[in-house]
Amino acid sequence: MISRRQVVCTVPAFAATALAGGAMAQASYPERLVKIVVGNAPGGNDDTISRFIAERLSKEFGQTVIVENRVGGSTSIAGAAVAAAAPDGYTLMCLIGTGIVQTVLRDKLPYKLSSFVPIVGIGGFPLGLAVSAKATPRITNLPELTAVSRSPEGVSYASGGIGTMAHLNTVRFLKAIQGKGVHVSYRNNPEGLNALVGGFTQMMFGSVQEVAALRGDDKLRVLAVTSEQRLPMLPDVPTMRELGFPNINPTLWYGYVAPAGTPPAVVSKLADAITRAVRDPAFQSRYKPLSFVEDIKTGDALTSFINAEAARWKDVIAENKIQVE
Repeated sequence: MISRRQVVCTVPAFAATALAGGAMAQASYPERLVKIVVGNAPGGNDDTISRFIAERLSKEFGQTVIVENRVGGSTSIAGAAVAAAAPDGYTLMCLIGTGIVQTVLRDKLPYKLSSFVPIVGIGGFPLGLAVSAKATPRITNLPELTAVSRSPEGVSYASGGIGTMAHLNTVRFLKAIQGKGVHVSYRNNPEGLNALVGGFTQMMFGSVQEVAALRGDDKLRVLAVTSEQRLPMLPDVPTMRELGFPNINPTLWYGYVAPAGTPPAVVSKLADAITRAVRDPAFQSRYKPLSFVEDIKTGDALTSFINAEAARWKDVIAENKIQVE
């Protein structure tokens, strides 16, 4: 929920890859099972992508690589588990934008961004601004959505939790159109989208492949996408830039991290292997048609990106007085 109290956060520096002295890290790594921790329930994008990568790593390493779902706290339960794990390369985490946000939203987390070392960022999906086809009053375009948001009741909007991309981007959007809204928080994005389809809420930012799959006269209308250009899967849907909102351009971003102190040679081996998995033709044929945008980042570039994301969302949180109660 949104609190009237000002959020005061500091953005901790994200741990840079350790110095090259870790070259002693076992060339034989891995010698046993490797676990990728995902902070959301099975079936979401972070889960399915991580399972694809785990399968490819298992084949390449000759060791079992599994996905373990640690659900809750908008990925903070997963973050706490991985931050406390041994820094040996056998416990990794799929870090998403929501996970970055939690480090500036929650002041009592048992970890911070510097508790992790970055392995690789792989890219992500644009978002789609969707409205319910069943909710009243009827909304079919941006001017109608703007009018509803400026009404005395405002617009009701769904998300997968406080501090998720769906939540924070709606807050930014409503501010840009000088509207207001009532936030209805669900346990995850699929639940939020189901509520939207049912007409229990009026709008939501969801990943483009999720909203495209639910698009229909009796389900959802997609009013805009956050990509730079129109998408092949939604060619008739304008971009936020076309509609006059060039700064509403987020993606659902995915990357992988390990506990701080993990040997550099292990981090490098994992980064190379995950990159190969993402560039595997099977990955490309599965996710590129769903508008996945590959954006491989490692080392200092990844560290800078994550720190910049933390700073950006810290500002949004503070400006809008958002706080977890």
